[in-house]
Amino acid sequence: MKKTLLIFSALLVVFLTACSSGAGDNKTNDDNKETKKQSVSISKNDNTITIDNMKITLENSDESKVSDKGSSDKKVYSFKVKAENVSNDQKGMGTVDFALKTSDGKTVKPDYSYASFGDSFEKGESLTGTVYFVLKKGVAPKELQYKPGDDVKATWEVKTK
Repeated sequence: MKKTLLIFSALLVVFLTACSSGAGDNKTNDDNKETKKQSVSISKNDNTITIDNMKITLENSDESKVSDKGSSDKKVYSFKVKAENVSNDQKGMGTVDFALKTSDGKTVKPDYSYASFGDSFEKGESLTGTVYFVLKKGVAPKELQYKPGDDVKATWEVKTK
């Protein structure tokens, strides 16, 4: 019985050691990134739009040049969005509901390698989150779109400074 317990314990130690090896070797890409921030202006005087019984406000936006191995020719555009439920029903919104129209005519989906947001919220509550888009060098953002599903419900014109 003691031999079985000893062998089982030894195998357990070896297995657990093998599972945990290399955990200290993993580095996140954030350590290798350098960020240079610039502001991106929104052309509307009032950045709040009411659609589907939600007040959606574009609070601010930034442009960051990311220096990372193999991606030095890309820029990250971030848009901080706030939605307030003005209906009597529960509403929902998140990163997936936005798209970015670019200077080359393409529509870009959010980059989910950055922090995403999304949730449902009750009457009178609000939800705030940031949507991130990665664009190639030389491509500029033209229009942020609120697009829950296939139809564009609201847009904000974007101009880089």
